[in-house]
Amino acid sequence: MALFKWYRYCSYTYPIRTNLVQAGFLFGLGDLIAQSAVEKRKPDEIDWLRMVRFASIGCAVGPTLSMWYKTLDRLGTKNTIPIITKKISVDQLIASPIINGGVIIMSGVFSGDKWPQIKNKLEDDFVKVMLTSYLIWPAVQTFNFIIVPQQYRVLAVQIVSLAWNIYISFVSAGGRKSK
Repeated sequence: MALFKWYRYCSYTYPIRTNLVQAGFLFGLGDLIAQSAVEKRKPDEIDWLRMVRFASIGCAVGPTLSMWYKTLDRLGTKNTIPIITKKISVDQLIASPIINGGVIIMSGVFSGDKWPQIKNKLEDDFVKVMLTSYLIWPAVQTFNFIIVPQQYRVLAVQIVSLAWNIYISFVSAGGRKSK
């Protein structure tokens, strides 16, 4: 309970920093799980640099989400079907492609890939990632906008994102080791 109180204090007092740390941690953890559980790497084969790079991507995404949810609340704060539908539509049509494309691009940039490689990766994976995203995130966001208080929305999304980060890490890194 003390941990929750401390988190509540931090998320209220320092929302951007709190979301930076939690997203960075969960992105890094997602990559670590992708490497160990999905790619079946042994502990001595873990690409720690890749995990740190993926955590860095999370540090960029977390604060953005903080501001994004405040922006979505400008569409309305009541839990009516029209307002929630608007928020989910705007989220999925604007933020989702930008964030997912950004993660694929940043993963390539942080790995030292050249633009032609990054472009090919984006062309190969973006549609697949977005279609998978549309199977998961509208339901998550419906729950998020109806049940979760604004202050905890990034946390709720980041908890679900742990599974998503495993997937997107594997897709964006393609199971490759660092250069």
